[in-house]
Amino acid sequence: MNCARHKRPLRIAIHTLGCAKNLVDSERLAGIVCAAGGKFVPQPSQADVLVVNTCGFVDDAKEESVHVLLEAVRWKKCKVGRRVVVMGCLSQRDGAEIEREMPELDGVFGIGDWVPMMDALILNPLGNGRVSCASPAGRRLLSSPGSAYLRISDGCSMECSFCAIAQMRGYLRSEPMERLVAEAEALADAGVRELILIGQETTSYGTDLYGRRMLIELLGRLAEIPNIHWLRLLYLHPPSTTPKFLEELARVPKLCSYLDFPIEHASNRVLKAMNRGTTAARMKEAIQAFREARPDACVRTSVMVGFPGEDEAAFDELYHFMEEVQFERAGVFIFSPQEATPAATLFARVEEGIALERLDRIMKLQRRICRQKHARLVGQTLEVLVERVRNGQCWGRTSWDAPEIDAEVRVMGCATLGDIVPVKITDASAYRLQGIALTDGQDMSKGVAR
Repeated sequence: MNCARHKRPLRIAIHTLGCAKNLVDSERLAGIVCAAGGKFVPQPSQADVLVVNTCGFVDDAKEESVHVLLEAVRWKKCKVGRRVVVMGCLSQRDGAEIEREMPELDGVFGIGDWVPMMDALILNPLGNGRVSCASPAGRRLLSSPGSAYLRISDGCSMECSFCAIAQMRGYLRSEPMERLVAEAEALADAGVRELILIGQETTSYGTDLYGRRMLIELLGRLAEIPNIHWLRLLYLHPPSTTPKFLEELARVPKLCSYLDFPIEHASNRVLKAMNRGTTAARMKEAIQAFREARPDACVRTSVMVGFPGEDEAAFDELYHFMEEVQFERAGVFIFSPQEATPAATLFARVEEGIALERLDRIMKLQRRICRQKHARLVGQTLEVLVERVRNGQCWGRTSWDAPEIDAEVRVMGCATLGDIVPVKITDASAYRLQGIALTDGQDMSKGVAR
């Protein structure tokens, strides 16, 4: 239905900040807007309303969100009738402060406040005060062709001392399995070939609904969907990721040989202060179990340097752990104290200059490891999901790489967006591969040539 105040459909643009979990919320909002008779547009210049989906995970993310909000207010003032609405993690946590500091905003909403948000947009798809965002057909995909995120849970109950996720998104809430399977089937019918399973902490999926972990069962159901070629799993929590669990995980059909395993640190003393509930030895054992079960494994991690109390000895433990384990992929971050978290009250802060120097040392180590591992891929033929085609050149990802955070492949030859094609790797650097498409137009996920 069209809004009575507009002769044409209300045009809404969405600016998404932060992680893929926020992207899923934006996709659901875009779907709801279209179902309500509004029109989703890709650029703010085309819009009547700009929705900013904020992130508040660390200080840099907060600063970026505030900067975008200030830009959105300036955008609003450039034309009469424009409106700005805010949603997401930062507004969930600091909504009252945002409203106080930016009275020009037309609505500030927390996570899942769909009904009041739709009222603010003067849209309601059901017309009865209820808004449904659970329908798989209701999402409007904003990710690259051929790939989509499937959010299997929200919130986290792990309570790491440095993390404010529970304050913003609450404790673990799993989505019912039947709903997820239905959403995945709808995504497959829409042309999705890769499903990326996400949550704040995916290992514990199902414990709140079914009384036990159900991730293996869910993956098994998803693997039965004919058009899905790759399953990728993100955000596994090391304390609940045992060797036995990873051995079971490795046997799931269609699951990429990609283990997202954020260690955060490898000093047992620092891990205890982080409230991670594990040790360096246990994490190493789990990684070895996955690599033994999947000889072609790619293990990705995230590492935090500069945590309070991290002295040179603790950092050396982390450095040598990474040198020994040889992660195929790694992200490195500097500790950022988050308001109202236990770690924010810790003394023995690490000086910024020392933290930056440690980050640089880890990054140089990781760059060397990535370069060596990529060099071994030259001459091999890999499956590549094509995500961009421009001026006769294609760019994509291997099964070793998640969107935006990992390596890219430059593909020489003809390919179609969203297809998975065989590519012979001809050149490699630390963070990029190059290769030649062996069979033009062949989509390996479908098993047929076009």
